[in-house]
Amino acid sequence: MVSMCSYAQDQKVADSLRAIYEEQALPDTAKFELLLDLSFNETRDLERGLKYAEDLIKLSQQSGNDRYLRAGYFLKGTKLRLLTRLDDALDAFFKSADLAEKLHDNLAEGDAYGAIAATYSTAKNHSNAILYYNKSIAVLRRSNDSISLASALSNAGDEFRNVKEYDSALLYFRESKTIFDKINYLSGKAYSLGNIGMVYANTGKDELAEKNINEAVHILEGTQDYYPICVYLISMSDVYQDKGAGLTALNYALRSLHLAEQYGLKEQIADANRKLSELYEKSGDMGQSLVHYKSYIAYRDSVNNIN
Repeated sequence: MVSMCSYAQDQKVADSLRAIYEEQALPDTAKFELLLDLSFNETRDLERGLKYAEDLIKLSQQSGNDRYLRAGYFLKGTKLRLLTRLDDALDAFFKSADLAEKLHDNLAEGDAYGAIAATYSTAKNHSNAILYYNKSIAVLRRSNDSISLASALSNAGDEFRNVKEYDSALLYFRESKTIFDKINYLSGKAYSLGNIGMVYANTGKDELAEKNINEAVHILEGTQDYYPICVYLISMSDVYQDKGAGLTALNYALRSLHLAEQYGLKEQIADANRKLSELYEKSGDMGQSLVHYKSYIAYRDSVNNIN
């Protein structure tokens, strides 16, 4: 799960700021923020975003500004992880964490450990991922940012769920939900409910799974956050397919497809069609399987072209 405390990236912001940066007429104090914003918002060209982060690191080192140096290393790690240069990403995140500790910035240190954990998770190194998720959580407990703490707990729970350690996953998800409930953070509460529902589905508690997933979907519909709804519905379809409940799996996949089509979510349209093609094939309906497979290919290629 993507950390819910992050601000939204915006490629248009990066495009509009680039011209200002290229003029080279700004004092260093303004360049710090400009490079930070440019690297953060550059989503189309990861190498360019990485270059902005490295420029921020160089400028910060020259000026002796550890606060922006920490941010530069964090942004560098983020771009490197997206480029799947995982060893280099870890090196940058560890430097960011060390600087955050030096600055006594618990929130930044906790975020850096969380990024390290996520990188180890991408590399399928579960033991190190959990080690650093727990370090992140321990540091964030000393901060005043409840959303970051609850998000870290949720991410750790997701790591446990991915390796089928469901009791541990449930403990983390429940604490995350308790925090989100206390501060009335609706999106976070919905994600926690959805994740708890997935654990119940994986452990055969179908009624509890449906109750939690449906409550999550209801909240997310209210906040108009449709992407995770589609993800949860496909995940539920996967679970029921594994249990041999083909009709229930089909209904979840159809719900995901209809919602994705309604809001133009191409990636989720592709995923739902892929799942429906698979389910229809298993049921022997090769005609419907082919229809959905063709749609899957069309939308998959569209998403790949956009990327």
